[in-house]
Amino acid sequence: MTKGVKSILIATLFFSAMNVLVKMLSHIPAVELALFRSVFTLITSYFIIKKLRLSVFGNKNPILYLRGLLGTFSLIFFFKSLHYLPLATATLVHYLTPFFTTFFGYLFLKEKFYKIQWFFLFICFAGILITQHDKGIFNTFNIHNSGLLFGMGASVAAAGAYNCIRKISAAYNPNIIMIYFPIMAIPICSIVLLINGGFIIPSFNDWFLILIMAVLTQAAQYYLTIAYQNEKVGNIAVYTNLGIVYAVANGIIFFNEIPTFNSWIGIIIVVLGIILNLFSDRIFIFFKSFKNEFVK
Repeated sequence: MTKGVKSILIATLFFSAMNVLVKMLSHIPAVELALFRSVFTLITSYFIIKKLRLSVFGNKNPILYLRGLLGTFSLIFFFKSLHYLPLATATLVHYLTPFFTTFFGYLFLKEKFYKIQWFFLFICFAGILITQHDKGIFNTFNIHNSGLLFGMGASVAAAGAYNCIRKISAAYNPNIIMIYFPIMAIPICSIVLLINGGFIIPSFNDWFLILIMAVLTQAAQYYLTIAYQNEKVGNIAVYTNLGIVYAVANGIIFFNEIPTFNSWIGIIIVVLGIILNLFSDRIFIFFKSFKNEFVK
């Protein structure tokens, strides 16, 4: 097992635990949670960087700022989707990220992307819509529609951030890359809170959960960064699928979110689309070989 694979497995476990805590804190605005998490990341990364005697800002590569910006929007949108959607559904939507990651890798990093992957993405979309069929999303605009849109936005932004990490590769220590997230997130979240208001003072229990959430997220981001530094963006997705299993189990255990029949069908379809995407290269080769034999 490679270093990148080990890192993504650890990151997936930590992220699943973080998602549970974020949903438990749904009474606190998503932007506020993102701000708290960013402050913790800034402090932690700063002290680690100083201990390692590294330059805090590296050489101020514009890609580092872009990674921080995209990561900020991805986090806020994902937290919003967790507030509006069942845990399993929010996680399923976020697991569209590998499709966009691979596509952006094709556009900007010249990595392979097969046209058939668009069909697999369509399968995933269909599955997600089926999970929400009984929520009235086809009849009116409601919180479930909003949750789906926020989830999609989070996936696209995350895909962009992951490709930024891949672009700069091993040129930077993971903590240097991570500190650019709060550098962008703190001012953005602060401005949004000042404009919109709605700041809620957390209770003692809230602060405890927020601290654990921040620690888990910091650890997850660290291992995620290592994973994308050491493995191609398209090769890691297979190992992140455990997060779907965690999400379904955690939704049932912590929030009594027992999937309906439609939800189970949708989940199965989404997982099928994800699996097909993971083997898209082999499927492409198979059909190409079949076509060549047929022509003969």
